[in-house]
Amino acid sequence: MAGLILKTPYYKPRSKTDGGGTRSGYVKYIATREGAELLPRSGMAGYVGGRKGSNGLFSDLGTEINLSAVCKEIDGYTGNVWGLIFSLTRVDAERLGYNSAKHWMNLLRSRRNDIAKEMGILPGNLRWYAAYHNKEDHPHVHMLVWSKNPSEAYLSAVGIHNIKSAVAGDIFRQDLISVYKEQTEVREGIKEKFREKMSEIAYSLREDPSEISSEFYQKFAELCGKLSKTNGKKVYGYLGESTKKLVNETVKMLAESREIAELYDLWYKCQCETYRTYTDVMPGKVPIEQNETFRSLRNQVVKTASEVGSLSEFPTENSSYYDDGKYDDLSESELKSRAEFDGDRDAMFRYGRKIFAEDPDEGEYYLQRAAEEGQVYAMFFLYRMYKSGTLKGDAMKYLLMAVERKFGGAEYEYALCLKDKSKELSMDYLIKAARHGSYQAEYQIGKMLLENGKKDEALVYLKRSAEKSHWARTKLGLLYYYQLGDREKGWEYISEEAMRYHYKPTEKAWEAIQNGLDAQIVFGICDLLYYAGNIIDERTEQGSGQEQYTDRRLKQQDRAKRQGIVMDM
Repeated sequence: MAGLILKTPYYKPRSKTDGGGTRSGYVKYIATREGAELLPRSGMAGYVGGRKGSNGLFSDLGTEINLSAVCKEIDGYTGNVWGLIFSLTRVDAERLGYNSAKHWMNLLRSRRNDIAKEMGILPGNLRWYAAYHNKEDHPHVHMLVWSKNPSEAYLSAVGIHNIKSAVAGDIFRQDLISVYKEQTEVREGIKEKFREKMSEIAYSLREDPSEISSEFYQKFAELCGKLSKTNGKKVYGYLGESTKKLVNETVKMLAESREIAELYDLWYKCQCETYRTYTDVMPGKVPIEQNETFRSLRNQVVKTASEVGSLSEFPTENSSYYDDGKYDDLSESELKSRAEFDGDRDAMFRYGRKIFAEDPDEGEYYLQRAAEEGQVYAMFFLYRMYKSGTLKGDAMKYLLMAVERKFGGAEYEYALCLKDKSKELSMDYLIKAARHGSYQAEYQIGKMLLENGKKDEALVYLKRSAEKSHWARTKLGLLYYYQLGDREKGWEYISEEAMRYHYKPTEKAWEAIQNGLDAQIVFGICDLLYYAGNIIDERTEQGSGQEQYTDRRLKQQDRAKRQGIVMDM
């Protein structure tokens, strides 16, 4: 049984109440019936009937309310009047302090704008009166609500749910603290398992994609052909209905991949855990192609299909910058000792990364210390964690710290951030990043040069990137094979990646060419699978928006003690 019961009858100008009375008669009933509590007035309080002419009504301002004037106003009102009834059990009312008119008055005053919003009433037009009935088994409040504008007010099922959720959240706030704590622990456990699985799946989607069905190939190829003939902005919202339908069907088939289906199941499980903090009714599992949380998947499908046959942007990948093998021979305790007592910034970084999955807060502490000591990989790692939402913090702060130290990976990321603000400045940082070893930047520069017709200059950069990346090498092979008129060289790149390095997406492209299929489409599908895995991970790492209880404060105090800082209590 729900803690708070909310009933929402409404009365038309000439309608009768359940008791057969008029609307003004209903006002007199809730204001003067036995058990309607008076608010303190001039040092007096009690129940209606204890003083002649008294009533239990309260509203926005003051407590002296003229009952006759309210009845006259309602009798002359031409619109509907809603009679919201909020009810608690006697046990909950006593335990939580909502056993008096004063507490209910304060609550309803604080929530009056929320109620107005859910009823489509402008705050300045809201009219309401309420009275508290101290019923023995279920104390409750009658709240009459209407608008100065008779055509303005309405109340939908969603509005009723939102009003109940807001009021119940205030009443049961103390109870929910323990619920949130337990919920956070459960959710964090799921997220930890999710991160472990994601680290495996996100890699396998690129390195070893699931079998691509002929149906999916045909659907994606059809979309590619349709978009190639589409003029104007190639974004989902601007497409015609038939193309949108094709995009939705492609996303649906994409989600049938075993890996993506598993990730979406875990995401849904996380969502259910957050809902349990305030309701026993779980949301239905919306198909991923209809889920607005993942609407970017639709645009990514459009983007990828539009770019088949061209050099798409370098995809987001797990960085290999960090794995240089340093300290691999040290045990965890030895690594911690170097980080904690020797002030070794490289040890701080590697220890922070090592424990991050098991204890993100503690890992973040060592990573921040390493970054403050000038460890550039720690700066970039923190930037990636803050940007993805895995941790909450200032991502740009750490990105700029790494940029100042001329770290190529950070300069490339910063160039992407500047792309829509200043193309010239973005190109400056791409060139800097390429100079400092970023193969992503080299690829991006090559792509831009090729688009501007500078083929020879473009190939210099594309070949440099291809020397350091399987993905870039495959894209270069496809470029030679399909667009530059050198199938022999293209086949050389593709077959070497497939047969010598066993890069799975290239193997798929290699098989496609042998089977007479368009390898560019196959490779695009592999990119889509990888993107879908990453975007689901990002959405799961984002907070639910609910108030959460964590022990971060205690951990922060513990860290502060290590550094000799006294935190305010």
